Amino acid sequence: MAIIKKGNNTMDNMIQTTGLTKAYGQYQAVNNVSISINKGDIYGLIGRNGAGKTTLFKLLMGLTLPTGGEISIMGSSSSKAALNHTRKNMGFMMGTNFFGYLNAYDNMKYACKLKGITDKNEITRVLKLVDLDTVKKPFKSFSMGMRQRLAVAYAMLGNPDIIILDEPTNGLDPQGIVDFRKMILKLNVEQGLTFIISSHILGELGQLGTKFGFIEKGLLISEIDAQTLHDVSRQAVIIKVDDVNKACTIIEEKLKTTDYKVNAKQEIIIDDFIDRADEIARVLVDAKLKLTKLQPVEISLEEYFLALIGGTENV
Repeated sequence: MAIIKKGNNTMDNMIQTTGLTKAYGQYQAVNNVSISINKGDIYGLIGRNGAGKTTLFKLLMGLTLPTGGEISIMGSSSSKAALNHTRKNMGFMMGTNFFGYLNAYDNMKYACKLKGITDKNEITRVLKLVDLDTVKKPFKSFSMGMRQRLAVAYAMLGNPDIIILDEPTNGLDPQGIVDFRKMILKLNVEQGLTFIISSHILGELGQLGTKFGFIEKGLLISEIDAQTLHDVSRQAVIIKVDDVNKACTIIEEKLKTTDYKVNAKQEIIIDDFIDRADEIARVLVDAKLKLTKLQPVEISLEEYFLALIGGTENV
């Protein structure tokens, strides 16, 4: 297989599914899912474990067949032949399974044989993009961050337009997550790559994504772009005091609002009081309460997701 050459394709839509369904007997792993991903998107797929994220990825990549609905990739029809052709423009990362005794170059050399890629320059190209082109030590000596970067290099072999990453930051420390995010943003901008990423670290995904799909029990319950998420975000003030019950009473009596809640950390969250933070501080201090935190915030991606599913379970 030769490396796919990109033409002057001005098509914006990269992936479109309509009523996509995958059933295992009576169990609907993916249930009537319709998503739309455009060129240049960093699409965050969000859902709890078992929600259907990996099954959806397998359907997109052709690793399992749908029981209903349609898939279009870069404008292809949903026929098997058309999809198999356009899937050559997709790369995927679903783990870091490489040969421990081989270095980065030799692992990519083996991967090229599997993919039918004969251009040896392709190995150097992808390793440079993930800053592994000068690394000579074997894979078994790699840090977790290096392993994840090699997996991204594997996904980019063949110069695809679309990259699918399934839980790419699993096992990374905080600095590794930041470095990974910077790499993805750089590849998105400089290489024009479209990414589809699932992650349970929603705060990190919120800093990456341009569009988000929320899946629960196989159903796509919401699809929203980053700007719309920002526009609908709730602004609030988080307060930490030494006597939560007394503070709640003061808030109701002095600020004339019951639009607040107390979270698991015993912090009080008052909605839509961003421009009255000084007043909040004054009434609490006047009531002889010890105020240790008063922080204006905007609703997070995680909070938005939990509000959608009506729960507090981990993703």
